[in-house]
Amino acid sequence: MFQNPRGFSPNATAAQEAPSLRSAVPPLFPRLGFDWTFLGRQWRWIVVGVAVSLCLYLAAELTLTPRYRASSEILIGAADLRGVDKSVIAPAQSSDASVTEVESETRVLTSDKVLRRVVDTEHLVADPEFGSGGGSKLATVISLLKTAVGLKPKPAPAGDAATGALRQLQRDVTAKRTERTYVVDLTVETAAGEKSARLANAVVQAYFAEQSAAHTEAARRVTESLTSRLTELRERVRQAEEAVERYKAEQGIVGASGRLVDEQQLTDLNNQLTAAKARTAEARARDEQVRRLQGRGADPGSTTEAVQSSTVGVLREQYAAVVQREANLTAALGPQHPYVVEARAEVRNAQRLINEEVGRVADAAHSEYERTRANEEALSRNLDALKQRALATGMAQVKLRELEREVDAGRAVYESFLVRARETREQERLDTANVRVLSEAQPPLDRSWPPRRMIMLLAALAAGLLGGTGLAYAAEQLGRDERPAAEAPATIARAA
Repeated sequence: MFQNPRGFSPNATAAQEAPSLRSAVPPLFPRLGFDWTFLGRQWRWIVVGVAVSLCLYLAAELTLTPRYRASSEILIGAADLRGVDKSVIAPAQSSDASVTEVESETRVLTSDKVLRRVVDTEHLVADPEFGSGGGSKLATVISLLKTAVGLKPKPAPAGDAATGALRQLQRDVTAKRTERTYVVDLTVETAAGEKSARLANAVVQAYFAEQSAAHTEAARRVTESLTSRLTELRERVRQAEEAVERYKAEQGIVGASGRLVDEQQLTDLNNQLTAAKARTAEARARDEQVRRLQGRGADPGSTTEAVQSSTVGVLREQYAAVVQREANLTAALGPQHPYVVEARAEVRNAQRLINEEVGRVADAAHSEYERTRANEEALSRNLDALKQRALATGMAQVKLRELEREVDAGRAVYESFLVRARETREQERLDTANVRVLSEAQPPLDRSWPPRRMIMLLAALAAGLLGGTGLAYAAEQLGRDERPAAEAPATIARAA
């Protein structure tokens, strides 16, 4: 057994050596209760951490490609303009429908069709940034390493190059609607500030072109569909009109000035029959008057027709003159004188002529009555026949009206299609997109990634200090664990 010398203790030795170590490096934070003296002993690890951090910073500066971000603001209306209606602005929709419409247009803004236009117009296939590898410095370094070891990359086909440029552009382009607005922020991030602004404006112009093309294509499809239907509708209207005219010819339905001929004839015959009845009644009254006078033995010359007859009037004047002459001769020569006998014969002859003329007037009145009655009967028969025909025509008009309704309906549809086809044909030339640019993209003044060099340098120094401190603390802990094992033999020897 080893004997412990008087006054010797391992703990006491460690306690005696500790003050000397603490005096070498004063504690940085004496109040925290933590011994920071290991920083002085393990300062090399701190230097290593800072050096590694600075090397990583230099590697990042050499390999990371700076990224520049340019933005453009677009106001997308919830509904298109109404170019052919009375109101230019479309009526307001519900808020949910409007937001959905704007969100859909935001997706269209970054769709393949829009971005492919940008790829074609800006010739991004030939741009190294949008080629294979994205044109970054890291990709260049990897390509150089592959070339150094003999691995040559295979050239991509033209179609794959265009698709690769499109996919790279999709990763660089973002569109987001600002909350509670219809304003969409379009952001493009590339390796050059001017290129970012140029591509952002190109995407906006491509979106306008795509919207116009979409509206034109939709109007063109509608126009073609309507035009293809016009031929069929025109033929249907023609057949319906021919069926109407053919049915009219079969049924003998003839119209003039918007009215049927049968209706016009019926009206005319009705008026003629009324007038004929009036004339017949008047002629019958005259004939009955003459017959009543003849039946009573009265003078038939007292009738209105006889009084108004000029012939009867002349004969009456001659009769009056002969009677006067007979009276004068009778008074002068006597009743038996030959002149008186001759005058009396003249009186009888004048009376006979008057009676004969009055008889002819009576016969004329009777003949007029018979004629008017026959005319009335003929008109009545014609009216009855025309009524029967009008009834048959009325029954035939039931189907005729049905055929005419088909013609009117077909003509209305045909005219509406014709007008709509012309309207849509004109709408192909109208730009009704309710979209406008609030601010165009401008080249950014500073890069968006990586951060500024001063910030990266300070971050690298801070990371190096923290990492070096951690390495120093780990080394101190490992050295403390190994120190008792190495000091044990010396302690045992001193004790012996």
